[in-house]
Parts: sequence; C-alpha cells; structure tokens
Amino acid sequence: NPYLLRRMKVDVASDLPKKNEQVLFCKLTKPQRSAYLKFISSKDMDAILERRRQVLYGIDIVRKICNHPDIMDLTLPHSDPDYGNPERSGKMIVVRALLKMWKQQQHRVLLFCQTRQMLDILEIMMKRSHYRYLRMDGTTPVGQRIAMVNEFNTVPDIFVFLLTTKVGGLGLNLTGADRVILFDPDWVGHLM
Repeated sequence: NPYLLRRMKVDVASDLPKKNEQVLFCKLTKPQRSAYLKFISSKDMDAILERRRQVLYGIDIVRKICNHPDIMDLTLPHSDPDYGNPERSGKMIVVRALLKMWKQQQHRVLLFCQTRQMLDILEIMMKRSHYRYLRMDGTTPVGQRIAMVNEFNTVPDIFVFLLTTKVGGLGLNLTGADRVILFDPDWVGHLM
C-alpha cells in the first residue's frame, strides 16, 4: 500500500511497436492570418517589443490564433452554431482529414491538446462528425479516469479519446489506440 509501481520506458520498450513520428505544418486560414496581423500591429505587441510586457504573453496569443481564432474572440458565444468551425483553423482542417482517413482505415486515436478551451472546440468537431469518443481533462474526477481508460481500451467502437496533455501525468495506460495526435505540442518549452 505505501509503494508505487513505476515502469520505466526501458523496461517495456521491447514490447512496444516502433514509433513513427510525423510533424505536419499547416497553413493559416484567412481568419487566422487576419487575427495574427491584428495582434502583431497591436499595442500589446508594442508593449512586448518595448519590454513592458512578458514575451510569453505574446507567444500564448499566437498559440491560440494558430489553434483556432475563435479562442481569441471573446464576443462569440459558445452556443453560436458556427463556434469552432474547423474551416477557420488550418490545424483543424488537417486533423479532420486525418481522422476521416484513419476512421476508414479502422485506426483508433488519442487526440491531445494543451487546454480545455481547445478541447471544447475539438469536441464540437467530434459531435458534428458523428464520431464516438471519450473526453478526459483536469475536471474529470480521478475516480472515473481508470474506468474511462478501460472503456477506451476494450470498446473498439470508440474512435477518439480527447485528452488534455496534463492528464497523462497520472500514468494512464491507453493501449487501445494506434494513432496519437498532439494538436498543440508544448513548443514553448522547446524555445527556452
């Protein structure tokens, strides 16, 4: 009871298939480009350049624009039927095409993103595409997480598991998927 079993990657690496990683670059859509140009000509950007504001603030804004411009538009209600439209996000256009292809090929997918706000938008896309999915984020009670993991691993009809990147720190064994998408990898950490 006072002990925790920790498996190291080196201990299980021989049981895992070879990882094939692909980095996809996506073009900005017109709404994304417009939001980007608006930001780089803003007073906030001037404050960053004049060192009156933290650069990470600007990086966060650009990350949000790259994910989906609706995240930046605080006037657009989430109840608006057009909220989260994939056509306004280059990344979502690519992810939607990947999911369509992988569904036809009978793959199963883990789809990670950094924030619940972006996960909300991806969930809208799952519903509109009529994909069977599960969702886990920081608000998911710990007591429900293992049941959700077991359900995903054992029910082949569940196509996508939507997760925030933070939930993985609890040692989830998601063996039911054979494809993983990191929608917005933590590239900020790579810049430092």
